[in-house]
Amino acid sequence: MARLTANLKAMFLLIVIFMYSDNLFSQETEVLSLNDCIKIAMEKNSTLKISRMTNESADKDVLGSYSGILPSISASANTGKSESGPREYLGDAPVGIDTTTGNVIYQQRLITSERTSRKFNSAGLTLNQNIFDGGVWWNNIRKAKTDRLSAEYGLEADQNDIILQVEQAFFDLNKQEKLLEVDELAVSRSQAQLDRTEKMYELGAIAQLDVFQARVNLGNDRIALLQQENVVGQAKKNLNLVMGRDPFTPIKVSSKLELEPGLPESQELINSALENQPGIMQNEADIKSRDLSVSLAKGIFYPNFYGYVDYRRSNEDLNRVYSNYDKNYSVSYGFGVSLNIFNGFNDYVRVQKAKIAKRSAEENFEAYKRNLASEVEQYYANYKSYQDIIEINRHNLDAAKEEVRLAEERYQIGAGTFLEVREAQVNLTRAEQTLIAAQFNARIVLAQLDNALGTSYSNFATGSAQ
Repeated sequence: MARLTANLKAMFLLIVIFMYSDNLFSQETEVLSLNDCIKIAMEKNSTLKISRMTNESADKDVLGSYSGILPSISASANTGKSESGPREYLGDAPVGIDTTTGNVIYQQRLITSERTSRKFNSAGLTLNQNIFDGGVWWNNIRKAKTDRLSAEYGLEADQNDIILQVEQAFFDLNKQEKLLEVDELAVSRSQAQLDRTEKMYELGAIAQLDVFQARVNLGNDRIALLQQENVVGQAKKNLNLVMGRDPFTPIKVSSKLELEPGLPESQELINSALENQPGIMQNEADIKSRDLSVSLAKGIFYPNFYGYVDYRRSNEDLNRVYSNYDKNYSVSYGFGVSLNIFNGFNDYVRVQKAKIAKRSAEENFEAYKRNLASEVEQYYANYKSYQDIIEINRHNLDAAKEEVRLAEERYQIGAGTFLEVREAQVNLTRAEQTLIAAQFNARIVLAQLDNALGTSYSNFATGSAQ
């Protein structure tokens, strides 16, 4: 029985270990495409969450802007007791009647009053309605809607920015992993060279110095490999952070890389950016909002017409306040007008500051368009340069491979030196690294160009991001 129990415990332990190891394995081998990473970021990125909250707040501001034209209704009720203590004071007191005129005769006397106590109860309902306020209520509604439109464009711009950050982190991770593979190949080549060098030394074909040099080269390549492993680890953390995930979440990404063979002319791209970039529309909405702020500031110079109704009930007896509604009440209603004539130049200053804010927004908009055109032109030039650099480096890589082959052959037959072999290997590693960096940097420039054009999110929504 004891043996059976022990076997069952062992089996249970194995099942638990298998379950956890399978879970860890599935996490470790999770492979995400660029589209997968963007989807995660759209859901979890903190910047986008805050931007959506700002957009939601702008929706609430639109609803609140209608308060200027809707009636305001308030109700009040109170109950209490007032007391006055005993007091003495000089006052006019009646002392008789004038027999000739019949009027009451008053003389100043010391008057004493006893302590008094009185209850009070009241309830009321007040309605105020704005009739005309110089267009303030109307412009408030228009401004709130314009600010909401600006927030929507701001959210779209934030989505484009986050997609760019994801793409940069995604392709940087791809680049660093490819560079890690290059470092692994460099270590493999150095190890193979060390093995050949040791055999040649055993045969007496070379000096021992070459063996020591081969070991040093292998050690240096291993150090570079270890450093690159750390770079890859940091690149994984960066991608996780951009996606709004825990930085230590295990992650693997697909290594698919596609480059555009050709681009439209730079001026066509600039025109597209000026037409589609959400930052352009956001700036236009901000200028309109500033213009409405000017109208709001001017509204104070107009008279304000309003209507009101006030209904009150009061009595010492609480029950009479809330019964017999044909008694114990008072009603006042009417129309009013108010006009602010002078308040120390505050209104004038408000109007001038609103105009300055509008001019500032217009100037910022012009600077934004100039900078946007410059960015698009620069990304276009960078990408064209990278296309040439990639093509050049492909030829350099072929030449570097042939250089290594010839150097190794010359060294084995004693016609070359170990230094020539090492230099050829270093050139090959550098050519591999340069080509990889150029390819992925070119892809990152494409992502930057999409962001400048304002098409990052639309490309993702239509499935263009892979």
